[in-house]
Amino acid sequence: MQVLQEKKDTYRNEAATFLRRLKPFLQVKFAAAIDETRKVLEREKGTSLSRVGKVKLDARNHDLSRDILWKYCPLMLFAREVDRPEWEELMKTYESVARPLYQDEFRDAVFAWKRTARKPAGDEGDILFTSQLEKQGEGIATTARKLTVKRSQTLAKTLRAPIGDNNSKTGLDKMGSDGKLPPYEVFGGALEEMLPIVSMEQNFIVKFFHITSLEQYDFPEAVAAAPPDERRGGDLRRPRVMEPNRDLAKQVVQSMEEVYSFFPGDLQSLVDWVLQSDPLYV
Repeated sequence: MQVLQEKKDTYRNEAATFLRRLKPFLQVKFAAAIDETRKVLEREKGTSLSRVGKVKLDARNHDLSRDILWKYCPLMLFAREVDRPEWEELMKTYESVARPLYQDEFRDAVFAWKRTARKPAGDEGDILFTSQLEKQGEGIATTARKLTVKRSQTLAKTLRAPIGDNNSKTGLDKMGSDGKLPPYEVFGGALEEMLPIVSMEQNFIVKFFHITSLEQYDFPEAVAAAPPDERRGGDLRRPRVMEPNRDLAKQVVQSMEEVYSFFPGDLQSLVDWVLQSDPLYV
């Protein structure tokens, strides 16, 4: 024990030297792993289905990158236990490499979804927003009455239709005769595709960098658990238990904000596009 205490500074210096060398090494490995997913996404963009907006986001594409990185997972635990600042720097290195991939992937997906949108075909928007300009003599009550009558006629037609026929045409009504979706369906579809990928990425970051207080093993146990090529993080689709440590929970939030720093602005732009396409969708 006395020998270990005497060599404490030596061990710390050697560990710090190792972590300084580990950072540029992992920066290269992170980029190479992310590039595997990027290659798949680029191939999908070149297909005929992508050109017509029928290629959907696939969370399994990111497993290609993660399968390469899992072997380094115990090293992240070592960095956390030995040198917190260096551990945080490793996370920042990953975040800076992963952000452009998700940004390009999500923006391409939104662009593809927009190509499936149809322009408003009805005249309800014209009745609601232009009637005052076209007929200055009519009041608000007259305009509202016209719109109410039109909506009532549409509802009556729906109620008169047979139940089986009404159910069978639900999907067609949303898509329209031209095979296009209304803008609000485009927004919902894009969001439903992106959110599972965001959730899985958060679970990966927590598991890979050990940003949790719920683990009950240390670095030697993590190394001995499985050979490097067989290390995996389990099912990332499964929701995780809420992190009780507020500092670590804050670290997760900060990491996600860095990886998806582009997302709030892009999402707001999509909302603006929907409302601009048809203000009634508000």
